[in-house]
Amino acid sequence: MKGICRVSVHHGGYLSFIHLASRVGVSCLTPLVLALGLPVHAEDAAEVEFNEEFLRSAVDISQFSHGNPVAAGSHRINLYLNERWVGRKDVNFTPAPENPNIVRPCYDLELLQIFNIALDKLDKDVIGKLQAGEQCSALEELVPGAKATFDNGEQRLDVVAPQIILQRQARGYVSPALWDNGITAGTLQYDYNAYHSEQTGTPAQTSQYLSLRGGFNWDAWRLRYRSSADWDNNSGFSYHSNETYLERSIVPWRSKLVLGQSTTDGQVFNSLGFLGVQLSSDDRMYTDSQRGFAPVIQGTANTNARVRVSQRGNQIYETTVSPGAFVIDDLYPTGSGGDLLVTIREADGSERSFTVTYATIAELLRPGVTRFSLMAGKYRNSGINDQPVITMATLRHGISNLITGYTGVIGAENYAAVSAGLALNTDYGAISLDITQSQAKFDNMDNQQGQSVRFTYAKILPVINTNVSLASYSYSSSGYFEADEAIALRDYSNRNSDWDIYNNLKRRNRLQVNATQQFAEGFGALSLNMNTQNYWNRGGTDTEYQFSYNNFYQRVNYGINFERVRNLQTDRWDNRVMLTVSIPLGSSRNSPHLTTSYTQDRDRQALQNSVGGSFGEAYQYSYNTFINAEHYQDNGANTSGGLSGSWSAPYATVGGSYSKGDGYSQYGANMSGGIVAYSGGVVLTPMLGETSAIVEADNAKGIRVTNYSGLQLDSRGRTVVPYLSPFRQNSVELDPKGLSSDVELKYTTQYIAPTAGAVTLLRYETETGYSLLTNARDAKGNPLPFGATVTDEKNNNVGYIAQSGQGFLRVKSDKGRLDVKWGEGADENCQFNYQLPQSTSDSTDYRRADVVCN
Repeated sequence: MKGICRVSVHHGGYLSFIHLASRVGVSCLTPLVLALGLPVHAEDAAEVEFNEEFLRSAVDISQFSHGNPVAAGSHRINLYLNERWVGRKDVNFTPAPENPNIVRPCYDLELLQIFNIALDKLDKDVIGKLQAGEQCSALEELVPGAKATFDNGEQRLDVVAPQIILQRQARGYVSPALWDNGITAGTLQYDYNAYHSEQTGTPAQTSQYLSLRGGFNWDAWRLRYRSSADWDNNSGFSYHSNETYLERSIVPWRSKLVLGQSTTDGQVFNSLGFLGVQLSSDDRMYTDSQRGFAPVIQGTANTNARVRVSQRGNQIYETTVSPGAFVIDDLYPTGSGGDLLVTIREADGSERSFTVTYATIAELLRPGVTRFSLMAGKYRNSGINDQPVITMATLRHGISNLITGYTGVIGAENYAAVSAGLALNTDYGAISLDITQSQAKFDNMDNQQGQSVRFTYAKILPVINTNVSLASYSYSSSGYFEADEAIALRDYSNRNSDWDIYNNLKRRNRLQVNATQQFAEGFGALSLNMNTQNYWNRGGTDTEYQFSYNNFYQRVNYGINFERVRNLQTDRWDNRVMLTVSIPLGSSRNSPHLTTSYTQDRDRQALQNSVGGSFGEAYQYSYNTFINAEHYQDNGANTSGGLSGSWSAPYATVGGSYSKGDGYSQYGANMSGGIVAYSGGVVLTPMLGETSAIVEADNAKGIRVTNYSGLQLDSRGRTVVPYLSPFRQNSVELDPKGLSSDVELKYTTQYIAPTAGAVTLLRYETETGYSLLTNARDAKGNPLPFGATVTDEKNNNVGYIAQSGQGFLRVKSDKGRLDVKWGEGADENCQFNYQLPQSTSDSTDYRRADVVCN
């Protein structure tokens, strides 16, 4: 007999999610769990029968007999191929003609391409149907050998397909069809710094600096503006416009187009500023396994064999290959290289190995890979008046594992240069050699021409594992000028005929050597850096040596650094030795570190002690304090001390500093952050990179972005996630901890692959309503049946009854009537009225109700 019961509502303490889950039974393997989203095959039409003898009470489980119920219509879901995320897309679901209880995803050519299906291997009739529009047949009917599974709870469609029907793609590949150009938005990044210092006997100095980086996005176009302003009490105010340009990606060419003020990429020739147009390859549009240099491995297998690739004893790659010839061309680049050991293990257990030479430098490219750049416009340098028309073109091509060729040409008013070179991957290391010929004309001096020879070398020495790199630049004649030098000298000579001051500093030879030695575990690492150069029209050599050794013992880090510099101006050697020790002052993650450094140079000894660390729930606060003691040979001793700190606030990052020493004092402040404006309003953020995403989750204020420390949603449920990797899969996860119990996140993680500079929009669906944890019993005091459905007066499902008659419900009104149904019989339903208090003392707690239902 149906009736209306009394409801008593009360509040208890905080109930953890795990405790709640155990109480309402969402962890049990029951039909209720199916209703909450266990995966089922999206194509299965077979009816499933449940043995009701295993259930303690009558439950209507007919709705689960055909798998996981999915509503027809369009759903924005995550797509997975063989357990790997491949994208996120709106997919249409329709009832199957043979059984309306089964809802299937519909497939089109774009969706199959996202799943990397090799369309040329499909039947021509299937291709014709797909070209005509969406096909809502089972996936195996369209693609033999493939299987689709949809998880309603996770909102993900999984496709399992054998490699033979897939297009071969490099590791880390994200289809350009999934690259997101983002939304129309305006952005502004700012960095402000103020500094004030006072010294005995001199006027106080105050300065302020502001850097602005503005942008506007529309579709694939990016408008960017860079400027800065500074002020000090001596020179006053000045403003500088640094760059203004329009940029977009050219996807078919894996390149980018730039219009306006910008700089070249520095390949082949040194980087140049220009005002004009540039089209150049964009390495970011290639997968990580296709960037940089790594050799292509070729071999032959006799059976279904396992191929393992190792470098310096560490396995870096493994795959299974079919009988016959195989190619591995998607190795990730690894530092300066190191020869590769390739081991082929056949199905019968036999093994054979061979070695592939691998040493790399910046000039090397993978076989068959081409990089280019084309630029035309006016030369741009704020330090000179001359702005001649200038053009530049460069080309690099990987010919084989052994050879990469590169060339380039620059043409400008009264200046020309051409360069050509080869880079080699040899058994003795990576080598590059190039020659550049330049010719320059000047009004007040003789025309100049000359050559520059550049030689670079890199190698990881076997056995001892020493990483060595060397760069040598030889300007074989004093008439050689780089483009920047020639244009600057021409501008200077037009204003001042005495150009010997400039010419006296023309380099003749330059040599750079870097070496690192990693010792056995526990013995640390040693590094050497050397830089030396001389000049055409003056004697002497500028030379600098730097040795450093670093190691740790348990939790103590220590290091020693020795620097020796020959100053050409004073013609003397300066030596410096520094010893540093860092010790944690505690065992927790946010314990501060004490760092002590002792420095000894020509006429100075110094001892510095500093304590620094971070704290806060997301380590958003950082601090550092220091005290220095110095002793000068001529000026005696002095001491100084100070402190600094920063706070990554919800809308900006702010910081300050103060220090005081003998005869001086200083204080300063800084602030940085970003602003994004779009159709949904304006969002402030403490950090904003080139590529970012706006997160929208209505009514979810205060929750944090898991993978970005200190970032949380504002009062409107908005934030900006900075520093996304362009053309790569990025995951953005929200942490629901602290979310009001009256708000539910439908999902917490989304994936995105933005184009460079994009501002993408990620909407996280939320459901709001009053949360209610019930303890439901019938008139006889027995728990209501497990699995019973609870609906409101509008027949909307608000939850289920779980173990022991308990249920977690989400209702839209603070009072009303709820119906409970567990079967089709007249006595298999009941109802009750409820009324909730106006508010709870803790928004994360759950309202509770003892229910008697008749």
